[in-house]
Amino acid sequence: MKITTALLGLLLVLSANSLVQAQTTEKIALYADQAGTDCSISDTRVRTIIVYMIHLGSGSRSYDVFRAPKPECWTGATWVGEVINAFVFSGSTQGAGVEVGYGPCMPLPIYVGKMFYEATGAAQECCTYPVLPHGYPALYLPPGILTLECQGSHYIPIIGGSAVINENSSCPCAPPLAVNSATWGRIKSLYH
Repeated sequence: MKITTALLGLLLVLSANSLVQAQTTEKIALYADQAGTDCSISDTRVRTIIVYMIHLGSGSRSYDVFRAPKPECWTGATWVGEVINAFVFSGSTQGAGVEVGYGPCMPLPIYVGKMFYEATGAAQECCTYPVLPHGYPALYLPPGILTLECQGSHYIPIIGGSAVINENSSCPCAPPLAVNSATWGRIKSLYH
């Protein structure tokens, strides 16, 4: 009985861990480049700035819903518009949210689209620009930043990544990844 309980507990921990990993390894993030390699947006002069939206992860998806309104700390910038790379979409990144339907199943990463801003060079340093949960009523959609699996109708909650406007050494846009180590003995000790 003790072995059965320990095995059941271990299976629960492993399955919960894989669920958390599935949810946290997939995200919609904002970048200064279409390749999704630079999360630092520079606003130091008058110009048009393009912010790229990319859905990162592995597997395939058919639908996303999220919002990315201009942060209050981005002073002097004006949202001009957006171009969404979708078969069908509704809403806006600036309002309650944007619903992006890719039509057929698309392999990740997916280039979601881009937003255009007219900037004045007056943005504060270390201005975080996050992807946020949609603002639609719960009767319409479950809360969160959501994606839809291709073979079914289950919404999957994912995380939102952030860009940093006028990044400096005190506010890097890509902090180091924290890792917790665990040993088999430590895992077993949870069930004794």
